[in-house]
Amino acid sequence: MRKGFLVLAVVVVVALACLAGVTAFRYWKTDYAYHTPPTASFVISFDDRNITDWYQARDLFRKYNVHATFFLTQPDSLIAKELQMLKELEADGHEIACHGYTHSNSLTYTKEHGIASYIAYEIIPAIREMHARGFAPVTFAYPYGANSRVIDRELLKYFFLLRGDSWKVKGKGIHELDRIFYSFDGDRVINSLGIDAGSGVTLTDIEDGFRRAHKNKEAILIYAQSINNSNEPYSIAPSTLENIFRVAKKYELASLTFKDLVL
Repeated sequence: MRKGFLVLAVVVVVALACLAGVTAFRYWKTDYAYHTPPTASFVISFDDRNITDWYQARDLFRKYNVHATFFLTQPDSLIAKELQMLKELEADGHEIACHGYTHSNSLTYTKEHGIASYIAYEIIPAIREMHARGFAPVTFAYPYGANSRVIDRELLKYFFLLRGDSWKVKGKGIHELDRIFYSFDGDRVINSLGIDAGSGVTLTDIEDGFRRAHKNKEAILIYAQSINNSNEPYSIAPSTLENIFRVAKKYELASLTFKDLVL
């Protein structure tokens, strides 16, 4: 009985310590007011740890004055070269944001272990490790796009903005997918359209969406992962990216980061 009590006591102490650490990273203030006016724009982001690929596209971003958001996972394993690349991308005006500590699926994890454990295991360490490397993430992209209202409610205590995902729907044009458009209404949980090689999204689809954003003064949200010519499902070719940037310029869309939407 005494041994069981001691184990329980240790668990409680660890949990309280985690909660204390969690509280230290809460950024949201209830008196914060959004001030970004409606702007015809596009927001492009890239997920995971494809840092070399992202960096190699640096000149392309500069050429079209595009500022992207890079949602980084596993920040604790960054090597010096990768860290330097991210620092230079940030200096160029790109946003380095959070994509979790281990890239865990929030729905699967919370079902098995609960929301408090998810935050202590996946969110707080990610924020802490990014801070330790000089980054201050204020936006978060869910790995696998897996989220729920309950999880959203808790994570909004740590981030200004959360990003889910969306995919091309058969029989629907991109311009009909309301969930990938942001109308600058203060919504803090938004969704982005996957445009990697395996997504089925064409340049014509993109142009239809950009046309709507221009007309309605909305932001259209799109994302990919790696940038290379492999034609793998979760990659996008530099030439495709350049064509997208050209269409954005055609429709006079401003390039915003996720942080730009709310800060």
